[in-house]
Amino acid sequence: MSEQWYFAYGSNLDAQQMGHRTVDFKEARRARLQGYRLTFNKRGNDGTGKANIVRDPSGVVWGVAYLCSSDRLERMDRYEGIPGGHYRRQQVQVRSDEGEVIEAMTYVAGDSFIDDSLIPSEGYLQGILKGAREHGLPPDYIHQIEAMGLGG
Repeated sequence: MSEQWYFAYGSNLDAQQMGHRTVDFKEARRARLQGYRLTFNKRGNDGTGKANIVRDPSGVVWGVAYLCSSDRLERMDRYEGIPGGHYRRQQVQVRSDEGEVIEAMTYVAGDSFIDDSLIPSEGYLQGILKGAREHGLPPDYIHQIEAMGLGG
C-alpha cells in the first residue's frame, strides 16, 4: 500500500477530527509552508468561511504533515469536497522542525467557492485552535488565527 504526506493547516489539525474521518496516520510532524498565508475565504455549505491557503511571497502557514496511506487520502478527498470542486489537491513542499523538506499534498479551495468577505464560525475556529495547540504550533501564529476569527 502506498503512502503519501498530507499537509493539514485547517480543521484537520485536530487529530480527533482526522479520526472521525477514519484517516489514520503513521506519523505527524509539525511543519511550515513558505510562500503562502492562511485565510478563511472558502465558502462552506453553511455560508461561513473555511480554511484555505493563498500565495503570498512573505507568508508562512504552520500546520502538520501527516503520513497517510493513499487510499485513506482518497477517502479524505470526499470529505473535503473534491468531487464537487470545493477543494482541489495541490503538491507543496513543507519543512519540518528538523529542517527536512517534505513533498506533501494539501487542499486549496476551488475558485468558484472563494469569497474574501467571509469569516469562520466560532466552533470551526475553535477546532482549528485546538489542533494548533495540540501540535504545538507557534504561539504568535495561534494568536494570528484567533484574530482572523474576528475579521482581522
